Amino acid sequence: MDQLTRHLLDKEVKKFIDSIEPSLVCKLASSLHPEKKSCQVFSDPQKGSYNICFPVVFTDAGDQIPNVESTQSAERWMIRIPLLPRLAFPEEKMRGEIATMKYIAEKTTIPVPRLFEYSINRDNVLNLPFMALEYITGKALHGTDVPCLPDELKSHLFDQLADVYIQLYRQQFDHVGALTLDSNDENWVFEHNRPLTIELNDQELSGMKSSEIIPAHQTYNFTIDYAYAVLKLIFNDFYRGKDSVFDKKDARNYLYGIFASQGIVMEWVDPKDNHGPFILMHGDLRPPNIFVDADLNIISVIDWEWSHTVPPQMFVPPSWITGQELPAATKKPYDFAFTVYISQFQRAAREREDKHYNPDNKLKFILPLVKLWSKHLMSDTVFIAYALLKSCYFGNVYWNLLDDMYYGEDSDKRVEGFFKLCLRKQQEEELQRVLSDLEAFQKELALAGLDPIEPLKPPTLDPAKGKEVLLYTKYGGNPTLKNRCPILSLATLLAGKYLEGIGDVTLFYGLVWVHDQKQKSFAQGPMIGTPSANTL
Repeated sequence: MDQLTRHLLDKEVKKFIDSIEPSLVCKLASSLHPEKKSCQVFSDPQKGSYNICFPVVFTDAGDQIPNVESTQSAERWMIRIPLLPRLAFPEEKMRGEIATMKYIAEKTTIPVPRLFEYSINRDNVLNLPFMALEYITGKALHGTDVPCLPDELKSHLFDQLADVYIQLYRQQFDHVGALTLDSNDENWVFEHNRPLTIELNDQELSGMKSSEIIPAHQTYNFTIDYAYAVLKLIFNDFYRGKDSVFDKKDARNYLYGIFASQGIVMEWVDPKDNHGPFILMHGDLRPPNIFVDADLNIISVIDWEWSHTVPPQMFVPPSWITGQELPAATKKPYDFAFTVYISQFQRAAREREDKHYNPDNKLKFILPLVKLWSKHLMSDTVFIAYALLKSCYFGNVYWNLLDDMYYGEDSDKRVEGFFKLCLRKQQEEELQRVLSDLEAFQKELALAGLDPIEPLKPPTLDPAKGKEVLLYTKYGGNPTLKNRCPILSLATLLAGKYLEGIGDVTLFYGLVWVHDQKQKSFAQGPMIGTPSANTL
């Protein structure tokens, strides 16, 4: 979403929140309570990206709650109201969220808040849709530096998070779509609802007409069809997005990269997985949506509104466990550090699946999720899955990694040749229109007092962890290591550990092995070869 649209929506959201009367929130909660107890809002509302939540505590008639601490033993609920200005499809979003929470509570042991009551429409005292939920104690995982956790705590967290993924992987369906409520708004159904995502929502709010690409009842029976639908959304971002590029070179590279990616995605799709089954995935499983107690036990997973089924190849571990966003993770040496943390999580999932989901004592390497991830996670092509899941970073992933991996050097010449072709005249004209729109939009930003569009800043190493020179000096004489100079620095990313002891050297050689496995997985070279401009 462009920053001007976000700026204007933020103002609308503030007005929306200010219009909600806390006393009416309490009146609503009391009317829903089995004993019709009185209540009061006992702390400030909690605002997320798409919802505002009012914590309420129930009391006997006439009682007052003097402070938050005194509510610990009392009955507490959370009244959750969707931020309507931030939602392009509020009813669809709520129906999907409620249905998914019902499904998860019924089919799995993944901890979710208990759902007491809800209304999709405005037939209540607030005149707003709402959900009345169990109040979750503990705190969100947000702000926890996961890569730097002590090994024991990190293993404990990974073990529980792996269990969430194992259970989600066991929820398999025959097409890409989303759960929703039946015609009575009571039970979950899985029929003809599209996979509603944050990208779809934000593009629609930005005036980009994303529903023309993925209509409300559009589902997908094949991986390749869904992958190309996401690519269409990325094209849509280029053609209609106000801040999709920041200058002419960036515009040319972005458009060329999307065209070049079509062949890459076609090759990436595994024919064995093309027909599914398709896996239920939490659409926004980030630290703010994971609640833990003081011992880092996961006590609840919230915000299921963007959940939908995905192709098996797109069912990947959470990228945030590496402490990096995709633009950084696809640059060396960060990609190796990314691989290390994902490998740790993969190992946790393998051990968890073997211990708790293997009643027949099968070989652990043929267990369902172990088998899937063993096939797909070791190759750098896994970043295609991450880029399709978070398409706002697709251009970064393409130019940081995929272009060189698939097409090699001379990218400038390839881009130039692409736009010189007569058959690309329309794309050249569209590019000029995008640049003209960009110039006008930069002026709008200036008038609104907002910062101009600028490129992402390149990632930098934490100086406290940067010892590449020391490492090279220490091990540069070893030809085995010297031939792998590009990965020397990855050790500096491992929680500040340096190669000074036997254990660290063993770890380093383990990472060398990871590097070699990745190279072997791509040893045959990309099948599509170096494209001529005519093939794009």
